[in-house]
Amino acid sequence: MARSRERRIHVDGVDYRWMVRHVDPGHVVVRVWHTTTGRGTPLEVRVAYDDPWLNYGPIITTPSEQAAEVFALTPVTPQLVADLIRAALTAGWQAEDDGGPRRFTLTRDRERLEPVSGRPPH
Repeated sequence: MARSRERRIHVDGVDYRWMVRHVDPGHVVVRVWHTTTGRGTPLEVRVAYDDPWLNYGPIITTPSEQAAEVFALTPVTPQLVADLIRAALTAGWQAEDDGGPRRFTLTRDRERLEPVSGRPPH
């Protein structure tokens, strides 16, 4: 995955900044924070993503009809980030409150967020 860089996104009338960080060969972490205050409680969501460059050999040897079942190849897009923000807000994330990061894992099917407790990702 390419080097992380900060990006801006406007969701439901609120400005946020976000970035993607590679944590291991099968996951990335999307980090989001409120732009206006520059402080607050950041959102961190661990997302399954099998980097095609790191998994090239296994990907090309997997039967094409099974690749979608075995590998998570859909990259993180601004639309996904907007969906993550909305889902986290619904789950109780308060972007403007001070505090440590609020952590979730996006299920492999990318349908829902699951809260994470304990140590932060790498």
